Amino acid sequence: MLTGKVTIGISRKLQTLSAAWRALPVAGRFLVRVQLAFVLIALSVAVVVSELGPDRGYQSIAFALPAVESESMPWQTEVDAFGHKVSQAFGVKRQTATEFAGWILEASERQHLDPELLASLVLTESSFRKNAISHVGAIGPAQVRPEFWSGFCGSNNLHDPAENIYCGAQVLSHLRDRCGDDACALQAYNVGIYDRTNQAAGRRYASKIGRYREQLRDFPL
Repeated sequence: MLTGKVTIGISRKLQTLSAAWRALPVAGRFLVRVQLAFVLIALSVAVVVSELGPDRGYQSIAFALPAVESESMPWQTEVDAFGHKVSQAFGVKRQTATEFAGWILEASERQHLDPELLASLVLTESSFRKNAISHVGAIGPAQVRPEFWSGFCGSNNLHDPAENIYCGAQVLSHLRDRCGDDACALQAYNVGIYDRTNQAAGRRYASKIGRYREQLRDFPL
């Protein structure tokens, strides 16, 4: 008797569900089917994963791991450190040395030059003066002659100290490519690559910059 009542109850519930299903609009039926499909897929994946288990040669992979921090020094920290070194080694005001340090480091990186070499050139040429002008018309911290090098460097304002240093670095790198080494490039920077009458002056110039370079390299922080 009890079994019969249970059977009748189940039958009535199925009829109710069937009627409710028929009452749903077509879009509603579609959404229900999609949800059921997702549930079945999720259950299937869970079963497969549990069957594989952690000891079947599979390795878990973590996503969205934090990026490894760069081991290189932050740019401003590098500028401050080099500026401090220039200030202490050459007796330049700290604020001036730090300002020039940013231009020198960037120009050196662009032209694959030693920053100590470029800083020593600036010291020799202008003592870190932005508006230095020579009797032959060389201007700025790197003492570049606009009539010779403006077009080569692609600069219309070599009075700007940053552009002046970038141009000086570009010229020095070009001369090094022509000569083959730093000493020859420095001599050519001073007296010209084709000058054969002032070689002694060029060598003295290169030697002076070499001493400054070693002084800056060896200066303890």
